Amino acid sequence: MRFNYTIIITLFSLFLANHAKSQVYGDGLVINEFMAVNDSTSNIEDQDGEHEDWIEIYNNSNQNFDLAGFYLSDKLDNPTKWTFPAGASIAAGGYVIVWADEDGEQAGLHANFKLSRDGEDIILSNPFEEELDAVTFGYQETNIAMARVPNGTGNFVMQAPTIGYSNNEATSTSNLSDRFVINVYPNPVKDNLYLSVKARAEDAGIPFYSATILSTTGQVIRKYPQDQTPVTVYDVSNLAPGAYWLRMEVEGEDWSMLFVK
Repeated sequence: MRFNYTIIITLFSLFLANHAKSQVYGDGLVINEFMAVNDSTSNIEDQDGEHEDWIEIYNNSNQNFDLAGFYLSDKLDNPTKWTFPAGASIAAGGYVIVWADEDGEQAGLHANFKLSRDGEDIILSNPFEEELDAVTFGYQETNIAMARVPNGTGNFVMQAPTIGYSNNEATSTSNLSDRFVINVYPNPVKDNLYLSVKARAEDAGIPFYSATILSTTGQVIRKYPQDQTPVTVYDVSNLAPGAYWLRMEVEGEDWSMLFVK
C-alpha cells in the first residue's frame, strides 16, 4: 500500500510541476499580427493619437498569463531587448498590442524599438530567455498587416489589419453586404482573380457590378467595365508581386478588400 501512495504522490507532484512550468514559460503565446508601416492615413492610433508600428500577441491557450518579465525584440542576437513591465498580462484567448515606437515615456506597452519597412525579425521570449515564437519578414506595404491565418496558428499573409481581433475576419468577403453575397478568390492569387456576386434574395436576378484594382496608396491600376455575370475572371498575371485593393461597386453599394499577388 505504501508503494501505491508513493506513486500517487509522485504523479501528483509531476502534474503540479508541469502546470507551473506552463504558467511560467508562456506555452501558447504567439506573435499573431504586426504592422511595420502605419501612417497618418490609417485609423490605427495609440492612446496619444499617434500612428506607430505595432505588434499583436495572441494567447492560444486556455490560461491567463502574467507577462511581466517576458521579452520582445527585433534582433536575433539580442532577444531580451525589451521587457514587458510589471502589471502586463494577457487573458486566455486574448490579445495584447505592443507599440513599437521607441517611446518608453508613454503609458501602456511601448517597446524600445521600431519595425523596419525593409524587413527584419520579431522574437518573443519567456523570462527564462527561451524563444516562444519568432518571425522573419521582408519589405512591407503601407498600412498593410502581416497576420497569421488561420488566426493564431497559420502562416503569415498580407491583409487588411484586424488589430485586437481574429485575423480570420479579414479573409471573409461573403458578409460584406446585407443585400449581396460577394466572394473574391483565390487570395493570394497567381494569374486569375475570380469575383462572384449574387443577390441574397432568392427572387432577385444577378446585379450589375464593376471592379477597380488600386495600389495600397490608392492609385488606380485597372478599372473594369460593368458586368452582370455570376462569376467574372480578372487576369492579374502581369501585376507585380505585392498587395492591392479590389474595390467593388454593386448597385449603389461599394466595398474594398485586400488581395495579394
